[in-house]
Amino acid sequence: MTLLKAVIFDLDGVIADTVPAHFSAWKRMFEEEGYAFDDQVYHDKVDGRRRFDGAQAVMVDAPPDRVSAAAARKDAYFLTQIEQGQFRVFADTLDFLRACRAEGIALATASSSRNVRLVLEKAGIAGEFAAIVGGDDVSNGKPDPDIFLLAAERLGIGSDACVVIEDAISGVAAAKTGGFFCIGIDRTGQTERLAAADLVVESLSGLQPGEIEKLMRK
Repeated sequence: MTLLKAVIFDLDGVIADTVPAHFSAWKRMFEEEGYAFDDQVYHDKVDGRRRFDGAQAVMVDAPPDRVSAAAARKDAYFLTQIEQGQFRVFADTLDFLRACRAEGIALATASSSRNVRLVLEKAGIAGEFAAIVGGDDVSNGKPDPDIFLLAAERLGIGSDACVVIEDAISGVAAAKTGGFFCIGIDRTGQTERLAAADLVVESLSGLQPGEIEKLMRK
């Protein structure tokens, strides 16, 4: 009996290389607000989180209305870049999508971004996914597991038969809390930061569904 029935992908850093667009939008907004922002802050406080949550994690001394306005401005900066096509889809992810599809494995995307569908449509791959869940579809963002549980629910498949692929610490925590087998992907070579995942890789190249299923059975 096949154990692996679905794969749920995070968007940013897993399917699409939108990180430069996100980073520059966050940096511009935070510097306008008077807060320092660098790679460490991005990975520790912003990456993988919903827009308001990320802004609040840095703007700890700001009132909610200021945080909301700043987060909205960040989103506007980001959307301008996406509309201009300033991102790319990872070739290794496309290959893995095809391998999963060939095995009849259901595919979903679950991203903290409210712009997940826009990015997928701009990339021309929205039709690959049976379920698309964005940050505005759940009350609690990552590291809570709600977004992945909703994706599994929409697929009609239990979490024990789903694999989540994540590149953020908060995303890995969400997947594990939700009872999912989690593959952490770090394309920068800093794989140790995702050590909480069941498997950590630097690329999806050569990864096959059958290999993942064997690990799930261990």
